[in-house]
Amino acid sequence: MQWAAEDWKRRGGQGKPKYVHMGANHPYPNSPKEAAETLARELGFEVLPAIQFALTPGDYTAQCLTLKNQGANYAYLGNTAGSNISVLRACQAAGVQVQFLGNVWGMDENAMKAAGTAANGVVFPVRTAVTWLGQAPGMATLRAISRVSDAAGTAYRPVHYLAGVCAAMLMVEAMETAGANGGAIDGVRIRDGFYARKDWVPKGFEGVCNPSTFTPTDHRGTMSVTLFRSVVTANTADGTIEQLLANGTMKIELVGGIELPRRADWLGW
Repeated sequence: MQWAAEDWKRRGGQGKPKYVHMGANHPYPNSPKEAAETLARELGFEVLPAIQFALTPGDYTAQCLTLKNQGANYAYLGNTAGSNISVLRACQAAGVQVQFLGNVWGMDENAMKAAGTAANGVVFPVRTAVTWLGQAPGMATLRAISRVSDAAGTAYRPVHYLAGVCAAMLMVEAMETAGANGGAIDGVRIRDGFYARKDWVPKGFEGVCNPSTFTPTDHRGTMSVTLFRSVVTANTADGTIEQLLANGTMKIELVGGIELPRRADWLGW
């Protein structure tokens, strides 16, 4: 929402931008709904009635026509990638002109390939500072891990792979702290291992994993959000993800980063 507010100003938008939440009536897409709508109003958006669509793929032409008739400027896709792909395709066919915003499970390289040019322009958060083709000191460590299951070192790893490695390595180091000096590697000591560091990047993953800080009163590990844009310029039916990225048909473009304030009133949203 912070990025959308800034984007509206960059575009020279006049008046209040219109925002709409889209997703199933389900705990996953509903979990950020009230928080996002509250922040949207705080940032000067007009919040439109939410549009529901199921978590499964389907024909969502009716929802796209509603979106078009509402005149929304920004639409958050709260569902996971499978049904989001259907919405993007339907909205492209219906001629909808809106800036789609995704969630961490709502867009990735596989969804870009499946949706084709309908996915072009979707802005979504990635839980690491770079993607597989990015440059960072820690990418050498990440590629070494990748070679455990890909000796040739040619496999492309999607955004969720990188996030998974960072999450696993945070746990590894918390367990190492718990076990230091003969300590018991149990739940409480592992938890305290997460509290032991500030601006924590697992060793060897510099520039890949975002710095994390966990405290007894605040388990929001990071307030840094890296945003990327899916760029799809042509038909994606032919070719693997690796090939489509290599020839420029697909690209994950860095949009920028948002540093959220560690507001106490946001705890529990």
